[in-house]
Amino acid sequence: MFESLDNGWLFAGGAALGTLAASCWSHIRSAWQQVASRVVITVSVKGYAADAVQLYLKNRFRPSRLGPRAYLSWMLYVRPRRRVQLVAMEVAPPAGRLYWYGWRSIWLCPARQGSEGLNAGETTHDYTFDSLSLTFVRGTFDPDRLIAEATEWYNEQSINTLETGGRRHFIRYISGTAGHSHHGISNTFDHDDSRAPSSSTDIRSCLQYRPLSWSFNELGPETTERGHAFDPLALSDDALELIEEAQRWKASEQWYKSHNVPWRRGWLLHGPPGTGKTALARALADDLDLPVFIYDLATLNNEELFRSWSQMLHEVPCMALIEDIDAIFCQRRNTTGQEGQRLTFDCLLNCIDGVQSTDGLFLIVTSNHLDQIDPALAQPAGNGRSSRPGRIDRILELRPLDESGRRKLASRILDEWPGEWEPLVEEGTGDSGAQFQERCARRALELHYKSQSPQQSRDVRKEGKVLTA
Repeated sequence: MFESLDNGWLFAGGAALGTLAASCWSHIRSAWQQVASRVVITVSVKGYAADAVQLYLKNRFRPSRLGPRAYLSWMLYVRPRRRVQLVAMEVAPPAGRLYWYGWRSIWLCPARQGSEGLNAGETTHDYTFDSLSLTFVRGTFDPDRLIAEATEWYNEQSINTLETGGRRHFIRYISGTAGHSHHGISNTFDHDDSRAPSSSTDIRSCLQYRPLSWSFNELGPETTERGHAFDPLALSDDALELIEEAQRWKASEQWYKSHNVPWRRGWLLHGPPGTGKTALARALADDLDLPVFIYDLATLNNEELFRSWSQMLHEVPCMALIEDIDAIFCQRRNTTGQEGQRLTFDCLLNCIDGVQSTDGLFLIVTSNHLDQIDPALAQPAGNGRSSRPGRIDRILELRPLDESGRRKLASRILDEWPGEWEPLVEEGTGDSGAQFQERCARRALELHYKSQSPQQSRDVRKEGKVLTA
């Protein structure tokens, strides 16, 4: 009996000690953290500052060869291969990694906020919701100075594009969540690719990572010399005049600002499908070395457009491209999406010409039907001018190719067969640029295959069968 009493007291005493330890644990942990903070400093970094710190550590610090590693791959355009390929990159591992600066070290541990902490609609790949934890011994680094230096490095990278060999041109697609359920939005954020580049040329979104086989100045769009982006295009005299105007605009930033004139430009390109509206915008962005932000208005609501437009203006000088606006708005009425979730025309106008400064923005809007464009955006006012400068400054109609344009395309595509030019120029009367290019390419391929030896023709057919299989 006494033995059972002793056991009962032991159990009761153990339970009391456990309860006491549990009640004191939070105080013990808090006290330990206070003591540890005297020796070890932990800094939390969020948002764009997290990108800046990762870019700074990658360039100025030496990562430890010990510890866990993490890798991701994205489909990016590789210029030496002239192909879109899978490019592997080393990223910060979830468990963290040690970085050395001389004898000093710093521990970087990435964290990701849950989707419940985000605004609905942030699915445009422009928003960072990463956060970092930096841990180091007190006295080895000054947190304020570290973050300030990382920020300055990030700004220098954005201006001078050190990683990309001086080129700023890339293409980024901006889409939203209009018409999608909130559950679908959360799933988007939970996916590991939510920070992935939105196109094969969008390398700026992964500059803070380390590519394994290529350098960043070998990735992204092909580089062209000034003016060469327009060589393949058959452009009218009016289009060539506008291009010269755009080139002067890009080179005259200081003049605009010294005279207190808004340094922005807006074009409306209209005409039948296939006349080269998108090709002209693409060549212009390439020639001026501008980042291009392509807006899918059918998927954006007001809040998403305001937010993404504001983020885009951080990248000026840049180009905003809104294609086929007549497919979204008939006058002021949005014909897409669900009622209550659709983008409003007033919101679009406020972004284009609102209170926020748009210095450095080159806006291009395309349309197949000029009569569906609301006058509040723009209407022709003669000599290529617009009725609403400040929103749209110039309006250009792209028509089917004239005779000189058709001859230019024919001579480029059929350069080995000059005798074919004139018949094709005559046959292609009324063709759009896309239609006439296809007409010339089809004839050039026929002649090319006929000029090959029988053995070459068999090899071509055999290769085609293998590729098809």
